[in-house]
Amino acid sequence: MSSRLIGDPRLQRLLIDMGGDPPRAHELFQWNVHASGAAMEAIHVFELILRNAIDRELRVWNQGMAGTPDWLHRPHPYLQRALYRPEISKASARARRIAAEHGRPLNHDDILAQMSLGAWRYILPSKANKSKQKLWDVAIKNAFPAWPGDWSADSVVNRVANVHGLRNRVAHLEPLHRYDLRRVRRDMRSVCHAIGPDAARFFVQTERLLPVIESNPASPC
Repeated sequence: MSSRLIGDPRLQRLLIDMGGDPPRAHELFQWNVHASGAAMEAIHVFELILRNAIDRELRVWNQGMAGTPDWLHRPHPYLQRALYRPEISKASARARRIAAEHGRPLNHDDILAQMSLGAWRYILPSKANKSKQKLWDVAIKNAFPAWPGDWSADSVVNRVANVHGLRNRVAHLEPLHRYDLRRVRRDMRSVCHAIGPDAARFFVQTERLLPVIESNPASPC
């Protein structure tokens, strides 16, 4: 394994964590690559489940309030105050280009597909934004019908924020062998379970993160 290819600081950290043993450092590097892939697979499934659950409730709410389920194109003014408009604008621009390449008009699902995980994190309630809190109370909390009674809205927010943090860590190529992947996987499963037991089953049956976590060569024996 060459420091020219992966960077000397990264190689030195791997060697330190593996007691100066180059073959074990190489094994740890490979594990981190596999763990990053497995983490992104799990996040991908989690994000789809979360996105579709929230979207369903916002379609229903916007239909009742604005006469259309298209809350991304024509949001009710109250919803508009809770949304991060730059994110919607960027997603709309990307979706418009893709729709144009396929020679068809832009639709709600095109924009939805371009929304980032951060968009769903930041549409959740915030003590600093009364519109978001109200939107949670009248619509978004309905996306979590199997939510345990002792959970608070903050519990959902914190769990989604932890998943978003892992997503950013993977995106920036940061090592995962000292990161609490087990906790974040548990957070993903918990939020999926709050959406519904079928969502939790689908998540567990689709992702492969747990066996990767258990094979971490840097874990204590």
